[in-house]
Amino acid sequence: PLLTFTALCCAPMDERPAGSPGSGYPLIVIGMHRSGTSLLTELLNRAGVPMGMDRNVHDESAFFLELNKFLFQAAHADWDYPEPLRFLLEVPELRRALVEHLRSRCASRATRAHLGWRRFLRSSRLEAQTGPWGWKDPRNSFTLPLWMEVFPGARVLNVYRNGVDVAEILVVRERGRVARIHNAVRSCRCLSHERAFELWTEYVAAGLRVSEALGPDRVLEVRYESFLEEPESGLREVIGFLGLELPDAELRGLVSGVEPKRALAFRDDPELVRLYRERAHHPLMQRLEYGDLSCLPAS
Repeated sequence: PLLTFTALCCAPMDERPAGSPGSGYPLIVIGMHRSGTSLLTELLNRAGVPMGMDRNVHDESAFFLELNKFLFQAAHADWDYPEPLRFLLEVPELRRALVEHLRSRCASRATRAHLGWRRFLRSSRLEAQTGPWGWKDPRNSFTLPLWMEVFPGARVLNVYRNGVDVAEILVVRERGRVARIHNAVRSCRCLSHERAFELWTEYVAAGLRVSEALGPDRVLEVRYESFLEEPESGLREVIGFLGLELPDAELRGLVSGVEPKRALAFRDDPELVRLYRERAHHPLMQRLEYGDLSCLPAS
């Protein structure tokens, strides 16, 4: 066991430190569920930006996921009912208490789950890490104001995707659970395309508020469809946003499995095309340049 532990701690880490200890900062990935945040997080981790040793199947760090769930519970909110977080942030005393709780947890030994043993033994304090690191959780879209108080130097990656495709994925997932006893529906709201689209607008609006508040030096917006179309240049932009560089050959290798056909998948379904026509004039669809009907198949 001792030899195993020693090998674990001394083995080379798949990361790219930049700068001196304490020069690191987190990259906080935000965006609506099913919008490409997992894809970007996986690519970043493979590129050497540590995104959590405790990532689940959705590439979410269990350490930060549990803290975000705690914040949602404090506001009596849930992933498909996030708006109460905004009310919580309006109460100064509660906001200060929650920030102190986050700081305490991020200074505790519990960070080992996110950092892994090797990085934890180098430095257990998240703020003392070297080079960029981060985590992904769609809930960050609403909890970010609190996280920015914990990590004032954080940068943000805001990923967004066409709302009709997002709604379809959520509806298919939830309707597939209707007849199951042991894996029941997790969101009645997302049994309807219209309500799932409405949820998309809430997350997107939260992300845009972040972009407006922090500005382009702190927030990089990534359009999922554009990334799929040119993944190599897209990943290069994200890596450059973090002040890092990767050889072209390595970038090409990282994005070789990206599937461009996943963009605007709704076009293959007449009912979804109808929904898109109805929603194309929504202010957020227009603002994100999803209102162009020329992308639709000829009727």
